[in-house]
Amino acid sequence: MAALSASLATGCGHASAPPDRWTVYNKWLYSVVTAPGGTVNLQVNITNPHNEERLSLRGATLESNALQPVAPVHVQASQTPEFYQYALQWTVHAAGAYQADPVRLHVNLANGEQSFDLGKAYTRVAQRPVSWLEARIVPGGESGDISHTLHSFDVQFVNTSGLPIRLLGLETAGGFRFSKTGYELNQADFSGGYPKGARPLTDGGVLIPPNTICNVYAEFHPPSGYWNQLIQVAAVLEKSGVRGEEIVGPALYTVNYFQDGRPPAGYPALNVTD
Repeated sequence: MAALSASLATGCGHASAPPDRWTVYNKWLYSVVTAPGGTVNLQVNITNPHNEERLSLRGATLESNALQPVAPVHVQASQTPEFYQYALQWTVHAAGAYQADPVRLHVNLANGEQSFDLGKAYTRVAQRPVSWLEARIVPGGESGDISHTLHSFDVQFVNTSGLPIRLLGLETAGGFRFSKTGYELNQADFSGGYPKGARPLTDGGVLIPPNTICNVYAEFHPPSGYWNQLIQVAAVLEKSGVRGEEIVGPALYTVNYFQDGRPPAGYPALNVTD
């Protein structure tokens, strides 16, 4: 892999001192249903609260049986008033059906190589992918601090197929489950969150007539031990007696700051000294 590097000089024009702590954001749950050949984008952040610091990053590798990169890592460096950050980005495809497959990060620094556990991957490839519904509003996810304990997964479908389509539910690849799922028909207002007027989505599903909007709302609690989640699911559909799976997502739920400004012990730190 070609050398990857990024640096930032201090205001005095001199290279900064070695950073105090470069934090690797881990504790990931990857729960991904894809169509055959489909891909998703993963990102791992490495930050330092001293925004004048720099990190000599020569390479990074994602190690996973379930989620396999289709291209080399892309590294993006950025600076805010609070921290300096490297975002390691991969495009990956699901290699098949996996449950709790370990995902690791391997980094190559100027002072040596280091590896970290990122989390677990639950993956599945849809057997009958379809594109029957138009998803006009898709779930994007949420970000915040680790005290946020309830996530919303919402999507707005429109049936433009000319035939009625039955939505039977949202199926995950594993690792978590939705605590409740509801829907509204012909409700153009879609502000997100679980509205009081939503009807529960039962085992019989809901029939979506042609040219009809169907807002789907789902909630889930992050599984214990996972602070970050990448979620992509399949909407199980039925049209003219034929079942299919429409891929919905991905949605990203990430910790992007800490209440006291310091990461908890669960987040590992790079050793950047010789």
